[in-house]
Amino acid sequence: MKKIFLILCLSSSLTALNRLEFNEIMLGTPIRQVLTCFGEPYAVYKGCPGTILFEYIERIAMNGELVYENHFFLTISNDQVISKAFREEGRLPYDQIYQEDPNYPTYP
Repeated sequence: MKKIFLILCLSSSLTALNRLEFNEIMLGTPIRQVLTCFGEPYAVYKGCPGTILFEYIERIAMNGELVYENHFFLTISNDQVISKAFREEGRLPYDQIYQEDPNYPTYP
């Protein structure tokens, strides 16, 4: 399994994490390995005492417009991944007649 993760790590872009790569991260993976493969997280939060939470975001665009985002969360304790979570977010809703699109200008 370490070989698969290493191959995936070497073939990935060093700044992004996608769903396939997120699924390949095993509990107990050293945080150094995650940082080497996927770069710095989008955000770092304090968790329960002794833990921190890394957030990575994958943005999915179609025709230059943001369709949805995948948010990946890794809980870190003792320099190892101890928990993983995933959340998908769509575009913000708006009333096409009365409101300006909150996502305008479109995502680059």
